[in-house]
Amino acid sequence: MESVKIDTKGQDCPLPLIALKNALAEAEEGQEIELEFTCPEATVNLPNHCQEAGVEILSFDKNESKSWTIKVRK
Repeated sequence: MESVKIDTKGQDCPLPLIALKNALAEAEEGQEIELEFTCPEATVNLPNHCQEAGVEILSFDKNESKSWTIKVRK
């Protein structure tokens, strides 16, 4: 099963969160999703959603390009 990569750079909240929720809804159990975003609010919203939904966060990194990448496993 392939990992899913989503680019929401330049999109404000709640669009990165909506993109993650949609990807999780379509993903198979165990599938990895990598989301890149620039919205500072999402640095709080995305990990909070993952914790509430029981989604495993594999990594959460700040990139040099003033963006962040969160990688999760459903």
